[in-house]
Formats: sequence, structure tokens, C-alpha cells
Amino acid sequence: MTFRTASLWLAPALLLGTAAATPARPASGGTTLAVAASDRLDQRWWADRHAAILATVAKRPDSTVVLIGDSITNNYDKATPPDENFAPTWATFYAPRNALNLGFSGDTTANVLWRLRHGEIAGLHPKAVVLLIGTNDTNGAGQTAAQTQAGIDAVVDELEQRLPETKILLLGLLPSGITPAKSATDAAVNAYLARRYAVDARVAYLDIGTVFGKPDGTLNGALFYDPRLPQHGKPLHPDTVSQRMMAEAIEPTLAKLIGEPPRVRLPAMTDINTAIIPVPKLETDSYDWYARHAEVLALKGMKPRVVMIGDSITHFWAGAPAAARVSGAQAWQRAFGSTPVANLGFGWDRTQNVLWRLRAGEFDGMTPEWVVLNIGTNNLTGTDNARASTPAEVAAGVDAIVRDVRARSPRSRIAVMAIFPRGDTPADPLRVAIAQTNRLLAARYAQDGGIRYIHIGAGFLKPDGSLNRTLLPDGTHPDEAGYGLWADALAKAGIAQR
Repeated sequence: MTFRTASLWLAPALLLGTAAATPARPASGGTTLAVAASDRLDQRWWADRHAAILATVAKRPDSTVVLIGDSITNNYDKATPPDENFAPTWATFYAPRNALNLGFSGDTTANVLWRLRHGEIAGLHPKAVVLLIGTNDTNGAGQTAAQTQAGIDAVVDELEQRLPETKILLLGLLPSGITPAKSATDAAVNAYLARRYAVDARVAYLDIGTVFGKPDGTLNGALFYDPRLPQHGKPLHPDTVSQRMMAEAIEPTLAKLIGEPPRVRLPAMTDINTAIIPVPKLETDSYDWYARHAEVLALKGMKPRVVMIGDSITHFWAGAPAAARVSGAQAWQRAFGSTPVANLGFGWDRTQNVLWRLRAGEFDGMTPEWVVLNIGTNNLTGTDNARASTPAEVAAGVDAIVRDVRARSPRSRIAVMAIFPRGDTPADPLRVAIAQTNRLLAARYAQDGGIRYIHIGAGFLKPDGSLNRTLLPDGTHPDEAGYGLWADALAKAGIAQR
């Protein structure tokens, strides 16, 4: 982002020397790239802003949150309606945390690296840093994906060294409409970051790009103000509405990192669909979520014919990796026998957890004949960690997973399971929400020849419509006979062993 934004600080320029290059983490290609820090002191506004930040930092060492980046972050200084009025969002989410805005329009990772080494976080002890940087590397600076990755890694390393007690919320590069080549490079950068920071005690990686998409996954250019500028630029900078959406998207993760309640109650943040924003573990369950993730990554050599993806209903069936609770071993054996099948079910998962796991490498290298997806029931229930999704949001979350799987393994056929019934009576609110979601899924995949939609919910009900607690003893998870219904349905669809 190369345009200049007005600065709120007007202190005199402070000229400092540049720092030497520093080794970065190995890039994804295996080579080690040196990242040279560089300044932009030849631009007066940039020098003035840097000097003003140094003065501000000295006066505000108690900031809880620091935002670091380029013009998207710098834009929080703006209060120009209708398209560039970002002050209200800042006032809601960041001002109460005495946050500092260290965004500089046009900056690259090299510029941020220089600023960090020249006093902009000196003396600070924030609980969290929100880092969004790299889009100018892949745009005007013409950096490759590997070079941009190395630059981001170098900035993260610098933050870890200078702020050893601070958590880092690293955001993926936001989508844009600049060029297809830039979009491809940005996607490669985000894919690297998703894997590199999948399990890192200090860094939480969050890709919120889906906030800016249409239901079909394409970019929604109306959420960027550039096309409405006199020069009619291409979509690059979020407008007033989508910058608020961006803040809502990161708020639950940020609040958890700093150990505070969200600035806005989770049920009230409905401007975004949380079901399509990839996030790691949300709920505590009877197993180690991250350990299971590692076990799934270790399955790479099995070359499964079938991959099962879902929540605890899938998790507790059977298969590899082995679970502590197995409720349908006989049905699994009847369905698959010696067929190699990977079980990517995780207890308490929602669609957003599945999206995170796919991007964190769980499906990499797998090209199964079939993928069976059974997910969404947990989205319909809210907790302190995630709000309840609407049926339409759940359907969008399922569709996002389908698109992701198709992109990774185009030849795999996909079976989407209707959500199993819950709630003892047809009038139970959860049963009603499940039925609404299933109708949306059925309509969505009715004309898609590559999707097999399988609905076995009626098999779990008594003739009067009440839930059959014999097959679903706890009201959610099948017993051996209940899993047998699923096994029979997969056999009928040609997915189980032949």
C-alpha cells in the first residue's frame, strides 16, 4: 500500500542510521534468505511519523495492545466518512486497551524491521502485538513468496526477542484485486504461515481473508474503498464497513491472548460469519486437540482411500489415528475392513476448526477417492469461546470446507452428510436449526454432480419424531448400532468397502 495517510503526530523528524541485515528463518523452499532492514527517512512524512511514535511510546509504556503494519493499520488514524471513517472501530476495540498504532502507509517487512530496531517498541510491555504486514512486499516491492515469508519471519523473530513476554497475533495477507499474480503469491505466503505457525506458544496465526469474500469464495470488491476513489483503484484497502468486520474477526482471538473479555459480546458480533474464519482449538474436551493434530499429520504415509472429516461424531467412530473413545468399531470394520481410511474427526470441532486444520497441513498429500464430511452441529451451539452460527452461516462454513478440499484434491469425490438430529422432540430449537441447515445443504448440493449428499437423520428417530436414545444414548453420539446406520449408508453410496 503506497499511498500516504495523514499522521496524528507532528513531532520533528529524527534521523537514525539503518541496521545491518539479519538472518531469517529458512523460507519454505529450504533456502535461508537474508532480510535487510531499510528505512524511508527520505520521505518527510515517514520520518515525522517515526519521530512522533518514538515520543508517544516514551509517554505510553503501559499500552496493552500494539498494532504494527502498513496502510491498513495506519488507516485507523482516519475519520473521513463515509468510506474511510475508521475512528469508531478504533474507539470500540483498541482505544480502551490504550493501544498504539504503529502502521505506516507503504511499509514492507524490511521497513517494519528497521522501525522495530530503532526504538518504536522500546520500553513497551504489551500483552499482545497485532501484526499485519507483507502485502507491499508482494505488490510494489516485487518480492517473491519466499522472500516475503522470510521478511515476515524476521519481523516475528525481532518481536519475540524484543518483547519476550508478549503474544503475537499474526494476520495473513488480506485478499486484493490488484493482479492474479499477486493473489497467487499472497495465497502461497498465507499457506506457509498457516503451517509455520500452526503450533507456536508465542504466535497465533489468523487468516481472516474470507471476511472479504462473496458466498462463492470470490473477492467482494464492494468492501474496499479504492474503486470508489477518483482514480478508481483496484480493491486493496478495506473500507469503513469491512475494517469493522476485520476487527470483529480478530477480536475473539485477541481477547483470549490478552486474557480479557471481548470488547463486544460474541453474540453481538454478527457482521461476520465466524464459521468461515479458520481458527484452532476453541473448546476444552476429553482429549488433547493439538496432540491429535500432530497424530493426523503423521498419517501422511498411509495414502487413504477414504478420508473422514468432522467433529466428535466422526472422532469417536474408529480408525486412525486411534481415539481413546471408540463407539463403533464393528460398524467401522464392516464398512471399511482393511481399506485405508483416515479419521480426521476432532471432538467439539466447528467448521472454522476444520478449515484451520486443512490449512495447517492435515490434508496435504492426501488424494483419496472419497472425502466424507460430517460437520456443523457444534456451530449451532454457542459458548464463551464462540457464538452460535445461524443455519445459513453453517451451510457457508460447510461449503468453504468443500471448496478447500476440492482445491487440494480435485479428483476426490465428496460426500456431505446431513447433520444428525439432536433434541428429543421435533420442536426442540436445536432440532429446528439442524433441519433448517440440512435444507440449505440439500439445496446447495442438489445440482452438484461432484457432491453426494447423504441424509440418514430419519434413522435416528422414532415413529413419532422423537429422538431414539437407544441409537444416540447421550443425545448426540451414536452407539454401535447407530454407527451401523452410517456404515450402511456409505456402503449404499459406494463409499464403503466393495
